[in-house]
Amino acid sequence: MKPVYVRGVGFWTTGYANPKAWCARDLDATASTPEAPLLAGALRRRATPLTRMGIEVLQQAARMGDADPTELASVWATAHGEHSMAIGLLEMMQHGEGKLSPTKFHNSVHNTASGYASIATGNRSPSTTLTGGAELVASAIIEAACMLEAWDRDVILVIADEPLLPPFELPDSSVPLALSLLLSPRPEGATSVLSRIRRANVDPVALRAPFGSLHVAAAVPLIEHIVEQRTGTVALEFAGDPREPVWCLDHDIVG
Repeated sequence: MKPVYVRGVGFWTTGYANPKAWCARDLDATASTPEAPLLAGALRRRATPLTRMGIEVLQQAARMGDADPTELASVWATAHGEHSMAIGLLEMMQHGEGKLSPTKFHNSVHNTASGYASIATGNRSPSTTLTGGAELVASAIIEAACMLEAWDRDVILVIADEPLLPPFELPDSSVPLALSLLLSPRPEGATSVLSRIRRANVDPVALRAPFGSLHVAAAVPLIEHIVEQRTGTVALEFAGDPREPVWCLDHDIVG
């Protein structure tokens, strides 16, 4: 891919309200709910936790890169989407009269967060929402790079997931996580540049508490490299078949 320039980043998880707090391991017990100030009124009342944290990190990255969130094209990536809403709907179908909540229904689609963000900002720019399993992070970056190439404009990339609820839970994942990158096809205003996304024989991302194998957590090392201005090759997925290469890219500093 062509070089992709990073103008801003966002990060939110329980106890860490922004990327700098996470990199400094500055735990804040009051950071239990994402602020997501773009949401107001009925949108704020109805938004799910996954949507709120996705919109929170979108605004963080846009603010850092001095970008207008009403005009940004966007890519949203989530391995499991609003699975808690989907499980709730299945339970409503199974019990009682089987009637479904309209609010839960429209909150259960895979692009819920993207829809809320576009309504909250009045943004009619191109937007796509995808999944990717173990390759979620790499898939999202490739999609964003393609959008940069096609539209020649800044793109905001948001990756977010929550721990799966029973009966699908992962025993090593206990908190939600959302990250974002404000990407540009040009170096002006950028702090970092990403290049040469590929599959190679590099050390995969290591599992870490409290995210465990939550797919979005494979992007944490990249966020750390950007915030701490560390250069090098960064893996984008966890270990799989030890004989197979993993997705990775090169991170360098601009300027």
